[in-house]
Amino acid sequence: MTLRTLGALSVEGVTFRREKVLLLLAYLCLEGPQPRRRLADLFWPDATNPMNSLAQHLVHLRGLPGALAEDGPRVAAAMPCDAAQLRDLTRRGRHEEAAALYGGPFMDALTIPLGADLEEWVFDTRDAMGQAARAALTALAAQAAAHGQRVRAGELAAQALTLDGAPPPDELDLPRLHHLLTLAGHPLAAQVDRDARSLGLNLSAAPAPVSAPFVGRETELSALSSLTPGQTAWISGHAGMGKTALLEALARSGGWTVLPGRADPPYATLAPLTGAPPTTPHAALSALRDVKLRVAVDGWDTTDPATQGALAQAAAARPGAVIVLAGRGHPPFDVDLHLHLGPLTPEDLRAHPDLHARTDGHPVLVGHALRGQPLDLRLGARVRAYPEHVRDTFLLLALQDQPNLRATRAALNLDADTFARTLASLTTEGLTSETGRVYAAATIREHLHQIHVHAALLHLRLARALPGDAAWPHYDRSRDLWEDADETRAAHAARQHAQAQLKRGHPGQAAALLDTLTHLPALAVTHAWALIGVGRYQDALNRLTALSAHDQQVSDALAARAVTLIRLGRTDEAVALADQISGSGPDAAHAASVRAHAARMREQWEDARRHATLAAQLWNLHGDDEAQLTELGMVARAQVGLGEAPDAVFEPLLERARGIPSARSRLLLNYVMLLGALGQHGQAEALYPDLMQALQDAGDTFGLANVHINRGVDAHERGDLTSAAEQYRAAITYLRGTGNTRLLGVALSNLSEIDHNLSAFEDALTLLAAAGQHDLVAQIRRNAQLTTP
Repeated sequence: MTLRTLGALSVEGVTFRREKVLLLLAYLCLEGPQPRRRLADLFWPDATNPMNSLAQHLVHLRGLPGALAEDGPRVAAAMPCDAAQLRDLTRRGRHEEAAALYGGPFMDALTIPLGADLEEWVFDTRDAMGQAARAALTALAAQAAAHGQRVRAGELAAQALTLDGAPPPDELDLPRLHHLLTLAGHPLAAQVDRDARSLGLNLSAAPAPVSAPFVGRETELSALSSLTPGQTAWISGHAGMGKTALLEALARSGGWTVLPGRADPPYATLAPLTGAPPTTPHAALSALRDVKLRVAVDGWDTTDPATQGALAQAAAARPGAVIVLAGRGHPPFDVDLHLHLGPLTPEDLRAHPDLHARTDGHPVLVGHALRGQPLDLRLGARVRAYPEHVRDTFLLLALQDQPNLRATRAALNLDADTFARTLASLTTEGLTSETGRVYAAATIREHLHQIHVHAALLHLRLARALPGDAAWPHYDRSRDLWEDADETRAAHAARQHAQAQLKRGHPGQAAALLDTLTHLPALAVTHAWALIGVGRYQDALNRLTALSAHDQQVSDALAARAVTLIRLGRTDEAVALADQISGSGPDAAHAASVRAHAARMREQWEDARRHATLAAQLWNLHGDDEAQLTELGMVARAQVGLGEAPDAVFEPLLERARGIPSARSRLLLNYVMLLGALGQHGQAEALYPDLMQALQDAGDTFGLANVHINRGVDAHERGDLTSAAEQYRAAITYLRGTGNTRLLGVALSNLSEIDHNLSAFEDALTLLAAAGQHDLVAQIRRNAQLTTP
């Protein structure tokens, strides 16, 4: 429950209407614990027995759960009160919440007579609450003005001026309200001007609104607006981090004088405050004695030493004015508030979707984007003016999403000291973060790649310095400039990059990369594994067959060839190759798996179980949990063939694989397919949602395509052609860009059969035949219901 005193007098959730009881509760909420005697004398000064009157009212308060906390002779409130909340919110600078909480004058609905002291307290509290709400509205209006929202600023200032329950605005309120109303062209500006003249105040017209976009920084604006006379604040940040924009926003919010830092003559920066530059330190300090003055100096680094000394003395002496100083470095003396500006956060830019992704929150780039200007408008010109080693450092860093500083230094052939100084300079200039990451690097790369040869040379320098996998994207960008010595290292980098893609479950990307490097024999085996992953078995076999006779007999080539042959259904050849592999390495695990698959195809379930168990043990030896669980799935399949129940052997494996999404999705896929093959369609159907979620979690597009094709075949065989077509189309969507010709050909041929599109059917079979899937083509022709020409 909350006590409501602003606008209405009530307790939320109850129908309690005793005004004096609630007034007593409000007094305790706002003034804190009180002695009983003081309460009695204040509330019942003319009563015969004030303590008895107090006791009767406390009885009523005890009837409100959680209203009172009594401790001997003292009484306190334990219930929240909106007036106390408003006071707390304004003290903490939470202006929006404070303004929303104000529902009207404090205790405006009281109808009971009050003693003189209590009545004075009610009126004083009413004025204080109204003034707090006005301050909140004025702060919101100033923030709106700072962000260029003139109409909104005028509306809020008008609310503050005419706020019911607030006292008339004083000589501190009137200048700010006049500024905000004039900025918005609001008709109430003239009334404020008249009120000010009646008080002997001269109000200057509001400055023209600045067109520069300004977003974010609400917290910083609020903190600066909350400074009190005599306090000093410091704003630091690298170049381009928005120090000047923040001070311009302060000027638009009203009541601030912003002075640009000047290098000469002495005290020239302070000249606007006195009409002419002060001539002595005492005169300079005197210019800062006005408690109504709120002054900001933009550019401490360019301000003359005499003015710096005067401002440092003012920060210590606190002569009266509020002082804000902006510089690139940290404050050289003690200040009351230090704000360090960095890039804007995604939350700062929430009103502008995608802007943070384009600019990395760099304030200069944000401003360019909001104006519709190129993001490199200023940065590009600055970079071109730098010495060559500074420019190339910046560009090499821009070519990397996560810069490798050691490799970048090696690529530039710079000593550690020169490189550190260069990086520090780029950071100070606001071009890079402290970690070397370039702001809006994608835009810089886009412009750089238009200068093809220079960009390729920079990529090559990086590729030669970066380790393995990270080097390949840069080798790829610089192929035209490779020298003989680069061929071997580039092949090594490409293999590592492709292997990383295979491990992440992206064989299509690995195959696409290695398709462009077929002239490099060192990549043949890795290429074959990628081609196997996308179902291009004949291409994988051709790649391996092109190896020299010696290279074909190497263990990893034998393993890849054996797996390719087993996928093509050439069982005897696959097993013969697998038998040539010895040892206990990964190749031996592949060989055991090939023998297990061959036994499964022959329905020799005991042999399949034995070989799959050996493969699982070998993968366990090498710490590959995913491969081990995959082979244990084959063991489970063989156990089902030997008579065990599918759920008894698969469910423990699925539980064990919960922490390995890819293995779990594959196990679940095999389990569901097996249930369907055994005719347990109801159980299989119940598992489909879990299966689809597992495949999506693992990012297994092949598995998802397989599921849709199998469900399409089931619907096809039942005669539900509409559902079958939907499943085939879903499978085709998942297969897009994967390079899996086998599954794509199956989906296309089945779909064209449903559509009775003979031409499309033949095109699909031609696609499969070109990929070496001749057995599959023959099977589809046998099953097809279309007339084959």
